[in-house]
Amino acid sequence: MAGIHKLRPASAKYNEIWDANLVFKYLSKINVLPKFTYSALLHKTLVLCKMFGLARSSDLVKWSLNNLIISADSIKGPVINSKEQRNGNNNICPVHHLKSLLLAASKRRSTNSGNSVFIQNNGDPLSTKEINEIIVSTPSKSGIDISKFKSHSTRSAMASLLLSNNIPFHEVKKMGRWKSNDTVDTFYDKRIIGEKSGGFLNTVVKLS
Repeated sequence: MAGIHKLRPASAKYNEIWDANLVFKYLSKINVLPKFTYSALLHKTLVLCKMFGLARSSDLVKWSLNNLIISADSIKGPVINSKEQRNGNNNICPVHHLKSLLLAASKRRSTNSGNSVFIQNNGDPLSTKEINEIIVSTPSKSGIDISKFKSHSTRSAMASLLLSNNIPFHEVKKMGRWKSNDTVDTFYDKRIIGEKSGGFLNTVVKLS
């Protein structure tokens, strides 16, 4: 059976993708800083890090305090191809929220936490399944059909939004850690449902 995948190449799950602007608009209205519940801060930070990092949920599980480097405007780590982020709206800045989350989490850490960046209120590390459940709740509240689009669709939604806003193809490919141009073209660069020129992203963040 070896090589049968060559006879039946994988096909894209989606022909079009939801508009990531809808999620950013929704998140921009949720003020979790400076006053917040830990769960609300955790949920919002996870979504922002997943989208801006073009990350898989399994990537977020691997984020480790030992290897995480946070500067004023970037996040770096072994499974994060960081991208400098400058924005005039801290309400959707992943760096800003991650710094606040780490401070809040420091009071909840236990021996079970290990070096995991994302932990529950009781100190236990989040699993991939738990992160997926958190991630899909935000698109759902933003009006996106989660019966069709699952947690992994955030990668396609964000990649498509970046490309539609003229972020260079090679930069998006690097951010998503994709090895081939064909992978991006086939599975991640999709027509955005209801897309209009410009978009909310231009008003809140500049990637360079």
